[in-house]
This record gives sequence, C-alpha cells and structure tokens, in this order.
Amino acid sequence: MRKIALNRKRSLGLGVIASLVLSGSGQSCRAAEAVVAIRNVNVVPMDNERVDVDQTVILRGATIERIGPAQLTIVPHGATVIEARGKYLAPGLADMHVHLAEPSDSAAMADADLLTLFIAHGVTTVRSMRGFPNHLSLRKRVSSGELLGPALIIAGPGLDGQAAKSPADGEAAVLEQKMLGYDLIKILPGLSLPTYDAVARTAYQLGIPFAGHIPTDVGLLHALSARQQSVEHLDGYLELLKGLKPVDRADMTDVVRRTVDSGTWNCPTMAVMEANLGLIEEAKLLSRPELKYVPDAFVKQWLKIRAYGNPPKAVSQAIVGNRMILLKTLNQSNARILLGTDSPQLFNVPGFSIRREMQLMSEAGLRPYDVLRSATARVGEYTGRPCGAIKPGSAPT
Repeated sequence: MRKIALNRKRSLGLGVIASLVLSGSGQSCRAAEAVVAIRNVNVVPMDNERVDVDQTVILRGATIERIGPAQLTIVPHGATVIEARGKYLAPGLADMHVHLAEPSDSAAMADADLLTLFIAHGVTTVRSMRGFPNHLSLRKRVSSGELLGPALIIAGPGLDGQAAKSPADGEAAVLEQKMLGYDLIKILPGLSLPTYDAVARTAYQLGIPFAGHIPTDVGLLHALSARQQSVEHLDGYLELLKGLKPVDRADMTDVVRRTVDSGTWNCPTMAVMEANLGLIEEAKLLSRPELKYVPDAFVKQWLKIRAYGNPPKAVSQAIVGNRMILLKTLNQSNARILLGTDSPQLFNVPGFSIRREMQLMSEAGLRPYDVLRSATARVGEYTGRPCGAIKPGSAPT
C-alpha cells in the first residue's frame, strides 16, 4: 500500500475503470451471480487516503466479494477475468445535482443520450433535483435493466410560493410526492416561512428528506436548524454574509460551525455558478469541445440566459472568491460536501461537467482525496447504501 500523493492535475485524471465493469445500470446488477475478477489492478478504495497496488478484486453479481494481493488471490473457476495491470479501479462517481428533461422541454436531450453521457464518464449515480412522473418511469427502466444509465435519485417537482401557497398546501404536496415514490422534496425560492415549516414537519413525519434552495423568508440559519438535508449552490450563505464584497474567512466561522452541527450537506455546483456570473468569455464557453454532444437549442438557450445581464465584474469576482473560500472552510471543518454540477445547465454538459467541477473544487483548496470523496464515499454516507467504496460487501457504484 502507498499513500495517495498526486498533484491536482494528475489526481483528476485517474483511470477509472469501475464504470466499465459496474455501470450501475440494472442490467449489470442483475447479472445474477455472474463472477468477475479484475486482476493486477491498483485499487483506490476511498475508505481512506491510499492506493492499494497490484490487487485482484472478485465481484459476484453487483457486490464485491473479496480483495487481495494479485499473487495470493485465487480467481474462481469460470469467472470472467479482466486484466487491468497499470490501471486504477475506483468507485463509480456521482453527480448529485442534475436535471433530467422536463415534460414541457421541447429542446431536451433524449433520455438515453443524456444517461449515456454520464455512464461514459464513470458517473454511475445521479440525483435529479427537479422531478416529474416521467422521471419515476425512467428510474424504473434503468433499475430493471431496460435502459442503460446511472442509478437515479429523483426529487419531486419542487415547492415554491405558487406550488405551495399555504402550510396546508405544503403538507398535501409532501404527502402526494411521498405516495408517488419520489426520493426527496425539492425546496425552491418563494416559500413562506410557515409553509416551509409545514413542509419540514410533514417530511419528517413521513420519512422523506427535503433539500434544495433557501427561500428568502426562511434564511439559511433557520434551514440549518430545521435540518434541511442539503443546500444547493451554497444558497443563502453569501446572503447571510453580505458576500457581494470580499468576506473575511473569520466571518464565516460561525455559519460553518452551525452547518457542521446541523449535519446538512452542501452541493456547491461551482462551475455552473462561475459560468452564470459571466466571468468566462463567451468565445471560451463556445469553444468547449463537449458542446457537440448537446442540441444546438441548448446552446442558444444558454446564450440567452447569459445575455440577461450579470453583476459588475468586481461583484462577480467577489462572489466567486467568497464561494471558493467558503467551500475550503467548509471542507476543512469536515462539513458534508457532495459533488454536483447542475448539468445540463449553462455550458455544463453531462459527464464532462464532472471534470470541470473537480478542477474548481481543487482550485478552492480541497485535496484530491476530498474532491474524489465528495463524489464517492460521501455519497454512500448520504444515501445510506453500501456504495462509494471499493471494499468487500460494497456495491461500488
């Protein structure tokens, strides 16, 4: 065994072959008790910061059965053997903030194309943060193996001041979404404080988490005390810290401590916010090679959104700088962080966006191990499932 000691660029280029073997799709999971042996592979287990070299990993069905030094580990008779010398085996990655096509979205990517982009980049779990009934059907098709794709975590349609105008509306919406089979309740801007509290109370009673934005009437501190499961985009932090100007790191200490104490997760979506604030030149955005994988209508829509107007450059730079310091401070305090990209939004193409997000997280000061952990082992903690690590008994996707 040896300690991970990789520079940032190299760490983000680790060869991840787990996604080739363990796509996370229902089909691979249902390969009954098929046995696969990955031999002479360097394992990035993600249960702590190390690389185990020259290992053989035995999988039975979708579960890791055992791991051991290649020279000492016997491959079961009849197993499919994958020779992986010089390659790395890591858990499948997760993008914990994505958006699947909405029923009214005429410019949407085909579901199969979108899901394939994730799988092609080693993304084996995604959390869709605004769901509709067609997404529940899509989740079923993937889990049954009918359609190749990552495991899907589906939020409900989202609750704002129009969808839930009163506490009674909020309670009814949570009950309905729980009965329909959504995995979590999405909080959108615009909820009143009484309605938010009714949603939170009902969600706890029914055992369904609530996550998302921080409505203005609610505020970050109240959301933390309500133990909102996750905050998206670092929403509410800079509003609290008056972050349109540079904020001293010491001024972040109290809210970071409260975040840690609450157990609330943060999904910062750094890359999409950088693009949203207009700090990247349009020509540079349009030169991204991955744009060839999305419909032209997407790109035109993104350009229109970008043209709506951005804060003055000095304000945008202050916001981005504050977000970078805040993310580093949260991480150093062991706050719970999930990697998410908000793709496909604002030039963040599914799959490709993972690399851009990782790079920005690294530039914010997170160690390579912490960046990878936010997309692997942390996801196992978040979901409560045996995933996100390469170890016996785990489903590494």
